[in-house]
Amino acid sequence: MKLVYRVQIIALISLLLMSCSAVKSVVENTDSLKNKKPIEVKVVVLTMFEIGEDQGDKAGEFQLWKQGQKLDVKYPLVHGHHDLFFNADTGVLGVVTGMGTARATAAVIALGLDPRFDLTHAYWLVAGIAGIDPANGSIGSAVWATWLVDGDLSHEIDAREIPSDWTTGYFPLFATQPYSEATVSNPDKNVNGEVYKINANLADWAFELTQDEKLNDYPPMKTFREQYINYPNAQKPPLVLKGDHLAASTYWHGKLLNQWANDWVSYWTQGKGNFVTSGMEDTGTYQALSYLHKAGKADKNRFMVLRTASNYSQPQDALSAADNIKIQKKGYVGMQSAVESAYIVGSKVVNTLTSNWSVYKTTMPYQVDASVDNVKQQAVTENSKNAATIDKLSTIKNNDKILTAEQLAEALDLEAHVEGGYFRQTFKADHRPTIATKNGDRVTMTSIYYLLSAKSPIGHFHMNQSDIMHYFHMGDPITYYMLKTDGSLQKTILGPDPTKGHQMQMMVKGGTWKASKIPTDGKYGYGLIGEAVAPGFEYSDMKLGDKSMLLKKFPKYKQLVTELSRE
Repeated sequence: MKLVYRVQIIALISLLLMSCSAVKSVVENTDSLKNKKPIEVKVVVLTMFEIGEDQGDKAGEFQLWKQGQKLDVKYPLVHGHHDLFFNADTGVLGVVTGMGTARATAAVIALGLDPRFDLTHAYWLVAGIAGIDPANGSIGSAVWATWLVDGDLSHEIDAREIPSDWTTGYFPLFATQPYSEATVSNPDKNVNGEVYKINANLADWAFELTQDEKLNDYPPMKTFREQYINYPNAQKPPLVLKGDHLAASTYWHGKLLNQWANDWVSYWTQGKGNFVTSGMEDTGTYQALSYLHKAGKADKNRFMVLRTASNYSQPQDALSAADNIKIQKKGYVGMQSAVESAYIVGSKVVNTLTSNWSVYKTTMPYQVDASVDNVKQQAVTENSKNAATIDKLSTIKNNDKILTAEQLAEALDLEAHVEGGYFRQTFKADHRPTIATKNGDRVTMTSIYYLLSAKSPIGHFHMNQSDIMHYFHMGDPITYYMLKTDGSLQKTILGPDPTKGHQMQMMVKGGTWKASKIPTDGKYGYGLIGEAVAPGFEYSDMKLGDKSMLLKKFPKYKQLVTELSRE
């Protein structure tokens, strides 16, 4: 017994010594981190999985990046899915997040809060495989996205129980049937994270930079593509294109679900997005990055999504979805090409950013004048003519020494508004007791930024139930037209120069039809105001003006109503 007792005492002392040593080590590591400057990261490459090892065997999404970008410095990530790998010379950091929304979201948050790294100026590139709609593209192709739509947040009724006139049992949260309610007016309204619009200007730049890249094609791919006889785009060799992404943790497949995907993306983007690729993680990844953006840890405007097609999202006409799933279990025909395309296309963007870091650290690539010597090889002039998005706000160029509409919208984090122009809610008095209105309880006040630009110069006729104070901030004068309940018209100019009759504040009472516009050839190319709404704004309190209704109600102002009303 004495011997056992002594052994226990010795073991206990050893454990205590080891604990003290461990505590000392933790303290030393913590002190070391406090005194050490964080490592500047220029580009974060986000992959989702690796098949086996990180090198030397069959390549998953990460392996080519590790080899090609010489990511040789390992940083353990015990609080994440996979260790990090870094190139200290180029500033490129490689990440394997793990598959699925949960792991990807957690990985990005873990990285963003890691004190070892400075990510404040880093660009983020998702480089992963995906399914592709055969109506839009072919396996092996690389697709740059602007819209990310979540395919999981929804109601669902089993298809065997749905009414006979329903096209699907899958419909939006808080709706009562598929697509019956009005579509959302802007991504900010989607408090649950149903849709995100990432920086379209950056996506356009990346596409233009890489659109002529030659992608690898293999004989089995050509044979497989030929089976999609009714889908000409599916039969093309791999190419670089633009399209939007649906993220869902459920691996879905088939013609009916492919149609659902097209309808779902169209619904949440108000017809502005086009479903092209399907994956799992990207809405979670961007949501995590948005939180880091708010904390000042990262810049969500430097986020890009590149998805490459390993398979089609529906079978060829001769096969059922179930039969095709069995075939896919043996492996995707386009897998190798898709993994290679992600690196071929993505690495050109990464190398361009890191090679010109002295410029791109503080200036977005699409904001750089084409005459700059160290970016002369890039197409950084006009963006894609097909992208009618917030990135094309103004014709004013950077070298005019004036803050552009695009720069202002980006800095203020503005989004497109349903009435025209761009906005962001900046305040909501939800810390105070609410006010009872005929439409329900409302907060006492809300406030927004509102921007009209040369590319979106009209705020179309609409009516709010609440009173609104308007405050001019900067830019060109904005002309307001108010159609009152007594049939009269009031015209007011909000602008910077009171000596020219401009008003710098304006009150519009609830129940007034209001529209606004700016000149398209003004000095600034935009006008920015603030609005304070009391009681606080809710979309259910706003009506968009129907042209035919307004013409009947105000026939005296036919020309004005026609010009400033939606159809």
